[in-house]
Amino acid sequence: MSDQLKVEVMSYSKPGEHPRPVTFRFSAAEVVYKGRVLKVLDKKVNKWNGNIMIEYLCDCTVDDHPSKIKISYERDTMSWYLKNL
Repeated sequence: MSDQLKVEVMSYSKPGEHPRPVTFRFSAAEVVYKGRVLKVLDKKVNKWNGNIMIEYLCDCTVDDHPSKIKISYERDTMSWYLKNL
């Protein structure tokens, strides 16, 4: 997971369903970036060495710039990771 950036995410979920990202933030070079998920385009459930990862492809805005991102949720540790920006 060295190519992934750990991010803070606000998400919601319905009972019995996986969480869905709503907003996120991360820091790079001492600058904090904030993003908002506009639409989840695709969702995949993968197993990495027995660890379940839910990957989302999303349309979003990061500091008011439109972008597509891949954001992953690691179920066992309840951590979120940003894959590409």
